[in-house]
Amino acid sequence: MNYYQQIDPIAGGGFDRTRFQLPTIEKSATRLSDLTDGTPVQTKALVSTVEVREGKSGAKWLQLNLTTSSGLIRAKQWLRGNEDQLLPIYESGVIELEGKIDVYPKPDGAKSITIDRAKPIARDEAVSLLPGLPGDETMEQYADELFAILSTLSPDSQAIAMSLLDRYWDDFVLAPAALYHHHNYVGGLLKHTVCMLRLGYRFQEQDDHLAMAFRVIKEAEQLHKVDVWNTMNGVKVEQAFRGTFESLYAACEAIAELKEPLRWDELALGILFHDIGKLFEYSHLLSSPNRFEQLFSVSGTSETTGISINPMGSLIGHMPYGGLLFERSQQAAGVTLPLDVHHRIWHMILSHHGKREWGSSVLPVTTEGWMLHLIDLLDARYEKWARVHENL
Repeated sequence: MNYYQQIDPIAGGGFDRTRFQLPTIEKSATRLSDLTDGTPVQTKALVSTVEVREGKSGAKWLQLNLTTSSGLIRAKQWLRGNEDQLLPIYESGVIELEGKIDVYPKPDGAKSITIDRAKPIARDEAVSLLPGLPGDETMEQYADELFAILSTLSPDSQAIAMSLLDRYWDDFVLAPAALYHHHNYVGGLLKHTVCMLRLGYRFQEQDDHLAMAFRVIKEAEQLHKVDVWNTMNGVKVEQAFRGTFESLYAACEAIAELKEPLRWDELALGILFHDIGKLFEYSHLLSSPNRFEQLFSVSGTSETTGISINPMGSLIGHMPYGGLLFERSQQAAGVTLPLDVHHRIWHMILSHHGKREWGSSVLPVTTEGWMLHLIDLLDARYEKWARVHENL
């Protein structure tokens, strides 16, 4: 895969393929988001959400979020007094549809599908519809690198990490990291976590980790400048890094003021756990249906077919879940941490979005907290930039 030029993958061994098995997910050669306005579409899809909408004129339509083998996309179907016939089709969860790509506002707005016809299909056809890793990327390469990086940690930190992975590996390797903005496919959370660990490892191995971070930020600025230049010259591209650099430099300034060494073990555990709560905040066809019952003394499930927000998990959010999973993993590993180390790891998990308006429970105040926020932004925005530029 392409990545920041100064950040090489970490090679190594230690991936036990018997203990940590990987699924096989088929890849689609065509991305619906690459099709032009008016292009006919015939595809199978998982229905993540469906609801009836009504406009000011009284016109009604079904608004849908769909998951296909090429990614997530919104869709709609106009209603003509037939919602009682259509709703059961979509509520079946797995459909085959015919329609066309619609761009709104034209000519460069968001793409969706306007559906003409749909029919339910068997659920056993649905697994192949979950979108997988881009290009020639594989889960195996990221799993290899994950365990190579974890092998650099202290025995206690490794024990906590392995306790998490032993319990949640199947969900972890299949989970997306987001719905729309970045890593929104099966294996996305694995990739996002590994690439962040890669950045963190390359930063911490430098005598001046902040100078290394500056060099990567400058590389990101160069990518953004190309997008701005293209936009100025009539080539419409989504500017993935827009609004990012103020936050990145604010993190650098905060780290510089703290004048502390970078605690690699703590940063690595913060990265591993920062988004792990999305196993509960999101749902998809392959989510473990009993994962809530394993974590809490509860009964019942709350699942969907496509990749979507879990209505129960979203009441809590992935940051508190991440802290809870860290706590459970530490206890299961039988590791006692110093109070300050324990709380700094919790702090990273709760503060990694960097701003309250971006969803952080608290604001970063430690070196590792600011560094995790910086690394999270760098990786998420690079992934978004890479997907925009795949087929340009």
